[in-house]
Amino acid sequence: MKNNLPIAVFSALVLLIILATTNATSAQTVNTWKGGYPGHETDWYFFKNWSLGRTPGAFDRVIIPDVSTTTRRYPVVSAGEIEIQSLEIQAGASLTLYPSARILAESMLLEGICQGCEWRTLLEGTDLPVTASTAH
Repeated sequence: MKNNLPIAVFSALVLLIILATTNATSAQTVNTWKGGYPGHETDWYFFKNWSLGRTPGAFDRVIIPDVSTTTRRYPVVSAGEIEIQSLEIQAGASLTLYPSARILAESMLLEGICQGCEWRTLLEGTDLPVTASTAH
């Protein structure tokens, strides 16, 4: 009878590598703002305002597109701290942060307007607020 242990170990290692690769590539997702849900038109925290049907989390790439021809409603964060992977505000789009709100992200691309972001958005790994020069 042959010893199948090396084949079993090799198969297990291959399976682990495949699972690890799959988890790593799917960990970061894109969650795009839709907005306009009745009664919660601009509420960042309302799950139905997002393409994934959930509020963005730490592993999400967040995109705020120009919705001027669809819902015409842009997100407002009234309070709390939001941790996301990255934030992209596209040209023609906007985001509003109230004084009691804060965003922590690894990167930001600001082509649109971010009202209140100057002092309430931190890029991970720095203590600097976001400005036009640090956002790109």
